[in-house]
Amino acid sequence: MRALAAVFAREIFARRLVFPVALAAGFMPIVVSLANGWSKPGAAEFRVLAALVAAAAFSFAFALLFGGSVIAGETSEKRISFFFSRPLPAGAIWGGKLLAVLFLTFVPAALALVPAFATSSTRANQNVLQLGGAPWGVLGLFLVTLFLILGAHAVVTIARLRSPWVALDLLLAPALVLLSAAFLRSLVRDGLIPSLFFSTTFDLIPRLVGLAAFVLLAALAAGSYAQVAAGRTDSRRAHGAFSVVLWGILGTATAALGGYASWVASAQATDLETVGGGVMTAPRGPWVALGGPLRAGRGAGFFLVDTTGNRSQRIRSGDAVFSADGARAAWTEERFGFFERERKSDLFVANLASAKAVETGLTCSVWCRVALSPSGRELAILDDNSLAAYDISDPSNPKQLAAIRVESDSRSFAFVGEDRVRLFPHVFNSANRKDIAAPGLEIEEFSLPSKKSSVSGRFEREKLPYLRMSADGRYLVGTLDILLTLHDGRTGALLATLSKDLEAPKMRFLSGGRMVVAGIAGASARLLFFEGEKAPARAIELGPAASVVLGGEIAPGRVAVALNPFRGNDERARKAWKLAVVDMSAEMVISSLEGLVPADRFSWWSAPLPPAEAGSAASTLFLDANGRLVRLDPATGAQTVLLGRSK
Repeated sequence: MRALAAVFAREIFARRLVFPVALAAGFMPIVVSLANGWSKPGAAEFRVLAALVAAAAFSFAFALLFGGSVIAGETSEKRISFFFSRPLPAGAIWGGKLLAVLFLTFVPAALALVPAFATSSTRANQNVLQLGGAPWGVLGLFLVTLFLILGAHAVVTIARLRSPWVALDLLLAPALVLLSAAFLRSLVRDGLIPSLFFSTTFDLIPRLVGLAAFVLLAALAAGSYAQVAAGRTDSRRAHGAFSVVLWGILGTATAALGGYASWVASAQATDLETVGGGVMTAPRGPWVALGGPLRAGRGAGFFLVDTTGNRSQRIRSGDAVFSADGARAAWTEERFGFFERERKSDLFVANLASAKAVETGLTCSVWCRVALSPSGRELAILDDNSLAAYDISDPSNPKQLAAIRVESDSRSFAFVGEDRVRLFPHVFNSANRKDIAAPGLEIEEFSLPSKKSSVSGRFEREKLPYLRMSADGRYLVGTLDILLTLHDGRTGALLATLSKDLEAPKMRFLSGGRMVVAGIAGASARLLFFEGEKAPARAIELGPAASVVLGGEIAPGRVAVALNPFRGNDERARKAWKLAVVDMSAEMVISSLEGLVPADRFSWWSAPLPPAEAGSAASTLFLDANGRLVRLDPATGAQTVLLGRSK
């Protein structure tokens, strides 16, 4: 300790002139304030702010100056031999010099603040410093300054010691930067960007940034110590020791980053901690598209999952669509790179029979939308005002069938048959109805064989509801405030009013042409059952509830409805769902299960209404109170956990 103090004191004494210079500079804001009016409004804050700027300039300038000269500069000029000619350990020499640089960096900066702080009120000082956040600001300033000191030392070591080791430095520096950039690209694309959808990024990014900063500072500090301890007075040996230790640590860290990025990219659906949000189910078959946070710090991910087996396909999108037969899925993935500027997406298609994804080579903007024909052999892309259709029988070699310019604002689209695409109005709320152009109110059909379009129906602007199409294209279901209506899918003609007094009504098609509607009436949930589009409704009261989610027909004549005493989707509401299984013929609840909600709870807003298939795989999927995907056996009520960690 005595040796370290001696080295520290000598370095401070040798550079003692910086203190009066910094103190004198601190009077400059005082002089400027006197010249411009000492008592003017804001003059005190100006003095403190100007002093802070001067102090920061002193800190950064002295960090670079002394960081590059105290060890590396003296080694280059052989002046460091003065310390090794005395009985001083290498650790004391290195530690004393580093502490002296820190002292010479911060103390002059503090002296530059003294005049302004002494001549200003406490309130003015607090207004500028915002003392509530000062501790974090001081820590950040310290870390930045330490990085500047050690970084300046590294640059001077490489530039001034003039040893053959500089070739290794110039080779490894860009190589590790490029490798790190590639690994970070993979990590951000595969783990961090999906995390934005599930609010886990805010935990992971600070940890990664903090770890990276720690490794870099540790590598620079260890390299500078090795330079003193192993190199002593020999500049070539000192440079070699510095390079070996610095690049050894950074190379190991880069390899670890690559391993972590590879581990994140290799995650499977079985690694999901919970299933976040809703689940998109295929109209037929066992496949679903879902996502959520992953276990053990792997960020988050999106997947296509076979719920009857152990197959899954990782995708980089939360907007997958399925063909009506459930044989194919398609999605877009935004191109991610440090030099990407146009925000383009690549289009992928998966054959679900083999669970194999193929990049089609088709591109579109990140705002484009896609749809698959019922068989999945054709694909349509709506991008800006262009609608294009492709034959993707061979997904790796798509062939354009037709393209047409359309008015796409406030419109959705879907295949109705293999050779026809229908566009229809799609307004989420009435706020922007007045801004919709006239074509946005039309139902338009685009024939692929003839490559022509025709208007088949039109809605009135004032009565335009939010529309969703049935999977077979036969119907459009509209919601306007609390009014729920059924329309002809081709012409838009009103067929029936399904509900006019239920809050947030939701609708499902059942087998045999039947329909069911669920919503809130007052403070209780109500189910409306229709034998057909012209049949009158039969009402079934389900009991007190503030919100309701309508599920599918889990068995012939049995519909699942989830009730919740709370509104919203906070933690309290997520754990309060209660599933009621309703026998439509008996018009009564036959069983009740705690904590379950239909897995495709948000599909009412985001996907075509599924076809009526009683007991389909999709209709028996639910999310439990812990966010796990479970399958419900309608006969026994048994629950099988498919995805998510048991708690």
